[in-house]
Amino acid sequence: MKISCSNSDSKKNIEKFIILSYIDVLFLCSNFAYPGSMNIRSSIELNNKSVEEINLTGVYFESSTETSHKFGGWPEIRIIPIKYVLEWYNSLNVGLKIKAENNIERTLFSILYFSHDTYAGYNPTLIVWIIQALESFYGIKSNDSIIKTLKNRISLHLGQTPQPKKVNKKINEFYDYRSKFVHGDMEIMRLGGDKFLRKDYIDDYIDDYIDDYNLKLIDLCDFGVTLVISSIQKMITIDAKSMEFNETVNYK
Repeated sequence: MKISCSNSDSKKNIEKFIILSYIDVLFLCSNFAYPGSMNIRSSIELNNKSVEEINLTGVYFESSTETSHKFGGWPEIRIIPIKYVLEWYNSLNVGLKIKAENNIERTLFSILYFSHDTYAGYNPTLIVWIIQALESFYGIKSNDSIIKTLKNRISLHLGQTPQPKKVNKKINEFYDYRSKFVHGDMEIMRLGGDKFLRKDYIDDYIDDYIDDYNLKLIDLCDFGVTLVISSIQKMITIDAKSMEFNETVNYK
C-alpha cells in the first residue's frame, strides 16, 4: 500500500499511523507466540508535541491456557517460536492496510478492537468483537445457520473436543448473551456501578450482583477468545494463509 501526503500535517499523521501499526503487529505476534506475554499501556510522544495513548491488553490471551484446561485441553493453546509467527504474519501481506480485505485480516483487526483497553474490562461490547473475529475467521455469512455452521467448522479446524456437550452449551450461552445484548434484552449495569458500589460502601447483595454480572461476561469472553487464539495458532503451525470449507476443510 502506497501512502502519500501533500502537507506537513498529513505527513505527521501518516507517521503516527505507521508507528502505531507496527506496535499493533508487535502486540499481536507476541501474544500469538506466547499468549499473554505482552500488554502495552503507555504514552508515547510523536513529532515532538503529539502524545498518543496506547492501551492494549493481553489479559484474554493470558487466560486462554487455563480456559483450554477447563475443557480437557481443547482447543489446544501452544507456545510457538516468534520467528514462525512473524514469518506467517509477513506472508499475509497485511502491511499498512486501513480496511480488512479478507477473513484473516478481519479477524486480526477485530482482535485489536477487543484487546484495546477502551473495550476491555466489563464491557458487553467485547462479546460483539469476539464473535466478529470468530465468524470472520470461519467465513460465516449472514444467511448461514450461524451457530450450527460455526460449531461444524470449529470441529473441522480444531478437531473434536473431548467434552462436546460442555462446549456446545458454552457456544450456545455465548450467542445467547450476544443476542440479548444486540436486541436490547440484556440487563445492563449502570456505568460506573462496578467501580463505586462495592461491599465496602453498600451491602453484600449489590456486591454479589456485580460479581455475577462481571464473572459471566469474563467467562464467556475467555471462552470465545480461546477459540480465536487456537484457530489462529493452528494456521501458523501449518503455515496456512486462508481456508475454504466444503464437507471438509481445505488449507491453502
